[in-house]
Amino acid sequence: MAEFSRRDFLKLGGAAFLGIAAGRFLPLDDEPNFTAPLIWHGSRKFRTIAFTYDDCYLLHRMQNLEALLNRFPSFQVTFFPVGAKILDLERQDPGLWNRLVERGHEIGYHTYDHVNIGVMSPAGAIKDFDKWQKTLNQVLGRDYPVRFVRPTYDIISYTLDVLCQERGLVAALFSIGGGGDPQVVVPAIKKSKGGDIVQMHIRSQDYLSSEQAFPWLLENDWELVTLSRLYDDYLKEKVNPKGCEHEFGSPLARACLD
Repeated sequence: MAEFSRRDFLKLGGAAFLGIAAGRFLPLDDEPNFTAPLIWHGSRKFRTIAFTYDDCYLLHRMQNLEALLNRFPSFQVTFFPVGAKILDLERQDPGLWNRLVERGHEIGYHTYDHVNIGVMSPAGAIKDFDKWQKTLNQVLGRDYPVRFVRPTYDIISYTLDVLCQERGLVAALFSIGGGGDPQVVVPAIKKSKGGDIVQMHIRSQDYLSSEQAFPWLLENDWELVTLSRLYDDYLKEKVNPKGCEHEFGSPLARACLD
């Protein structure tokens, strides 16, 4: 199945199409002034789940998680590192980020220094994103298409809305969140519904939760997927409700919606 690139998403992302995406993922009564795409979970029709890992402060925890993920080659996750640690971890372990990307994992924006996006001006947030993006491109040695932003402190704000609109980003929250004690987190994961987004951090408790949850997910036929896969599956479901052929571009959106 073909995947949507960010460019394809933006082609499909005219006002009507964004209305579909926002209407599905965003409870409009709760956030009536947020107009950019915002996801809490994906389609409930598929046995897929997305694990996301925020901050990425500690090298040894990142390396441990990398080794764990390598034991489950069909599993793919999304990282939300702060920009300063992208550069710091790359200096300590050259090639770390390229290894993760080459294994199919995804990287999303989480500010450069873990500052609350809501207290930035829109211009300041755009400048921060561009600095973060430049850093990521530098360590990867190429332009990397970033699609998602995890707002620091999980705060939805006007500035975040503007940033998403200006840089073509999707704000990603979660339906199972925070990480913490494996005795709490793992049972919650075992009660997951299709399309759940799990928020983790790079710390010992969340590593242990992942280590315990991954074998159970594999044994119970769950797919661990990136946010892009989760989001694309939802968009295809909404644009293709009657099974029309998957192609790219706004003509398809009109044909499938008609």
